[in-house]
Amino acid sequence: MSDDERREVRAIVRTYIDKETNKDKNVYQTVGTAWVSPHASTITVQLETVPISKDWNGKLYLNKPYEKVDDKPKDILPTDEDLDKPIDTSTVPF
Repeated sequence: MSDDERREVRAIVRTYIDKETNKDKNVYQTVGTAWVSPHASTITVQLETVPISKDWNGKLYLNKPYEKVDDKPKDILPTDEDLDKPIDTSTVPF
């Protein structure tokens, strides 16, 4: 980890069997954050919660944060112009 790179601290909170592969899969939950001190002499781990799941094996994993994905593609979001236009109700099925 570089000085300015943070990691998500994750733990296994549940396991399940994948129906397609019939193999055990893990469900992870973010439980905190980790980062390196400015002089790279210490790794600090700050836990926000501790898993109490029966599937938790006592291990914590440091992962690069996932990039957040928007729920909607930007090209379908209405613009201010769209909001000022009247709604065409001729295609409404009722």
